[in-house]
Amino acid sequence: MTRTIKAEPLTPEALAPWGQVLTSNGDPAQRDEYAASTDNLRSHAKLNITFMRVANRAPMVKAIERHPHSMQLFVPMNGVRYLAVVCPALPGGGPDTANIRAFVADGGQAVNYDAGVWHGPLCVLDHPGDFTMIRHDDGGPEDTELVMLDEAIEVELA
Repeated sequence: MTRTIKAEPLTPEALAPWGQVLTSNGDPAQRDEYAASTDNLRSHAKLNITFMRVANRAPMVKAIERHPHSMQLFVPMNGVRYLAVVCPALPGGGPDTANIRAFVADGGQAVNYDAGVWHGPLCVLDHPGDFTMIRHDDGGPEDTELVMLDEAIEVELA
């Protein structure tokens, strides 16, 4: 039997334990300085600014990843909705998939995961999406830890 979780609307408060949401508050003169973490826990790692096009797919979580030494920021560039999936860590450090949560980010919200936060790979809804991704990498195996789930988790959209 496939497990299903309900997606929640993404708000800065909901994501606060895992990272930051960058979004407009409607003020035409809004400027939020230091709006996101810039964690780089390896001084030799370089800033990796990546353009990525992501195909839309069914809202499912098949893997969980984390970047133990760096934050990771996703900035949508064409207004596409996407899932921000987070997962707390178990006492031993692995992902606590029993407590996974999913949020629907609208096309005007950027998501920044703090260093070491377990999160789902980018899942775009509705149509393909273009993103800028920012992370600190050194090209080694510690850039990303990936855990494939034994069984995919379906995400019910609100």
